[in-house]
Amino acid sequence: SSGIGAETCRVLALRGVHVVMGVRNLSTASQVREKIVGQVPTAKIEILELDLSSMSSVRRFVDNFDALDLPLNILV
Repeated sequence: SSGIGAETCRVLALRGVHVVMGVRNLSTASQVREKIVGQVPTAKIEILELDLSSMSSVRRFVDNFDALDLPLNILV
């Protein structure tokens, strides 16, 4: 939700990719999402909580991602 992650999300959104952001800080990610949508009104960006240091968080993320019923074409 900052630096290279935010920029990667922005560039993918510019190219029409439906982006799922896995983030630790939902508030910061929401701000990044709003900024990108301001630049790219057609951007499709989902935000899911993810803490890679916690296996339970990773499992919750996977369950939440599966519930979106989206294909996984690119993993960054």
